[in-house]
Amino acid sequence: MSTSSTSAAQTGHPELVYRSLPILASYLVLAGSLALNASRTIFIRYQARLKKNDWENPQRRVQFLLFAILAALSLGATWYYMFAFFAHSYRNWEASQSLVDLADPEITTLFKLELWLQKAKLFREAWETVIETPARFWWSGQIFLWTTGWSVFLGIMARRYRIPHVWAYMLLGQIVAISLAQNLFFATILVSRQPHPTEGTKKNKSNAQDSISAWSPPLYSEVLPVAISLISTVLVPTVAHTKHFMLMLLVPHLLLFVPAILRPGQSSRAKNSSEERTVRKYITFFQWYTMACVAIQAHSTFLVLQDMGLDISIESLRVLATNLPSVIYEHPAVSSVSWDVIYCTVTAGAWIAVNGGSPKRMLGQ
Repeated sequence: MSTSSTSAAQTGHPELVYRSLPILASYLVLAGSLALNASRTIFIRYQARLKKNDWENPQRRVQFLLFAILAALSLGATWYYMFAFFAHSYRNWEASQSLVDLADPEITTLFKLELWLQKAKLFREAWETVIETPARFWWSGQIFLWTTGWSVFLGIMARRYRIPHVWAYMLLGQIVAISLAQNLFFATILVSRQPHPTEGTKKNKSNAQDSISAWSPPLYSEVLPVAISLISTVLVPTVAHTKHFMLMLLVPHLLLFVPAILRPGQSSRAKNSSEERTVRKYITFFQWYTMACVAIQAHSTFLVLQDMGLDISIESLRVLATNLPSVIYEHPAVSSVSWDVIYCTVTAGAWIAVNGGSPKRMLGQ
């Protein structure tokens, strides 16, 4: 805080340049706009289903309602703790102030909030908090894994169902909650799907769909951003509280837009590979990706055990399972990210159940 700002505050004539408050307000407006955009797409496609009279199956309505409820619950859980984090950060800042008389009635609330936001650096503060210990990273690291895999899924389903502005779902997930964006995207898929064709029309409809959805981008253009993001996830805790932290954190945030917005290369379009081959490729990709995530999470579990002074044994794992839930409530920022992880897991389970556990059906075939 500058000397002029301090003097101005003490004399009751604040001259601080307000820049952080407008940024926070713009952030909240952007978050609301992205959520409304996703809801608008859902509404338009829902109306289209009604007009075509192919929304009569009660099961589809129940499935849609499931993801709508999960979206509301995930938003409530993550942002209850996000606002709690804001309050926690403000109280810590307020307690540390000695140069500004915050009790002075001429020092406005907006002035205090601006000073706090300029000092706090909330984005960095939140992420350094949630990776501060191996146990916290055991939870928060999973949100990187969910986001990375989901970036590829976004691209697959957006190309298949011609979902517009798919980058907006990724942005919504990154600035609000991944679980919220996931649930809204699954709801979008449900209202975009055609009903299962009858045997007599299945062949024609399948052929018509091949020209739209059989192709995919070159494999390296999807695998490379994912691989870099996974490596960044492992390295993030090692650079906390250093000058490299923000760069390491922002790399996956930016790279994960790539798989979601990719379009097919000329070579892929020319090959005109079958839809079956394309789906098999993505099933194989997600199998390998799942194994990588399991390995990363196993490494995180080992680090937690090591930090707790435990060896690798059944009893140690039991102690770990008993203690990990309490980590969620160590700090509001940890709670927000952890509940995002929990709802991502629940949402993935719901998507598997809705599609009867079929990998092909989950990928839209």
